[in-house]
Amino acid sequence: MTAVDAAVQARLLGAETVTIAYRRARDHMAASRYEQDLAAASGVRILTEATPAAMEDGEVAFVHPTNAERIVVPADQVMLAIGQKLSGPLDGIALDGGKIAVDAAGRASVPGVWAGGDCASGGDDLTVTAVAEGRDAAEDIHQSLMG
Repeated sequence: MTAVDAAVQARLLGAETVTIAYRRARDHMAASRYEQDLAAASGVRILTEATPAAMEDGEVAFVHPTNAERIVVPADQVMLAIGQKLSGPLDGIALDGGKIAVDAAGRASVPGVWAGGDCASGGDDLTVTAVAEGRDAAEDIHQSLMG
């Protein structure tokens, strides 16, 4: 989702051409289909099954993982969005699918710990979701401190 957000913003800020290069098939992208379609509608090219091979002299070369076809993309700037997952243990904090397990209020398994956004389990990995989860956690933290 970070790659899609950055690509769409680059187009909105005036970049003439923007390409997202993804090393697997499109149906394996972590970005939702909605986000992928938004990127395409914004003029972002999505290049799939493209393994990075070289970057030099204003170009990035990719190689198809099965047929070794080489694709070269001109590039003034390159941004990396590599994804990440937590691997335990985290001082007793329970994980769920590489993310911090939380309840509806964002509470983790350790008292006094809340999480939200893309490090927390459940929900979508969208900025608006992370903001809402942060708000919910802040309200719950306030309640726990006040009473």
